[in-house]
Amino acid sequence: MEKIGFIKKEETNLLHGLNSIEKLIKPIEFDDREVVEERNDVVQPVCAGVVMTKSGKILTVNKTAKATGKISPEKDKTLLYVGGHLGFEDIAGDVVTTFKNGMKREILEELNFEIKENQVSKPMVTYTPTTEKSAKHVGVIFPVVIEKEFDVKFSDGKCKFIEINKLKDIKNLEPWSELIAKNVLKTKNDIEFSK
Repeated sequence: MEKIGFIKKEETNLLHGLNSIEKLIKPIEFDDREVVEERNDVVQPVCAGVVMTKSGKILTVNKTAKATGKISPEKDKTLLYVGGHLGFEDIAGDVVTTFKNGMKREILEELNFEIKENQVSKPMVTYTPTTEKSAKHVGVIFPVVIEKEFDVKFSDGKCKFIEINKLKDIKNLEPWSELIAKNVLKTKNDIEFSK
């Protein structure tokens, strides 16, 4: 049975929107996924990466209907991240490294692409409790800048790289991706892209 990580909500004080990573520097506990998914008093960290190229492109993801549930915030939406739940195997000496390990593992599993340490920036924490399901999840999303695009093979849907400047043209971004898009566009000049 799969065990996933969770943090007690009362210890986080999360606000709707972007939050500081410090709100998640709390003890992480693990239990069976079915048990954690039923609890309303905890949040489940979703460790993910926003994959961008030095030439200024970003990976977009559209999951198949089979890969998303009927009430999933990801259903029929475009995502700007790839990731998943925190696993027991991700645990490291500190919480941020634990989240980073989860992100790297998920990208390796889902895209068969290995993220290097020097490609990862400080994480964004996204929380959009607009439904009962979304209130149970918090995104720990790391910007990742890689040298160049790669051929993406994604079994749960379709992925493609687009110009970051074209993000404003995507009308069906899911809520975390909306926050990511605004943050990436706002801080784009702070990320080391080629000119």
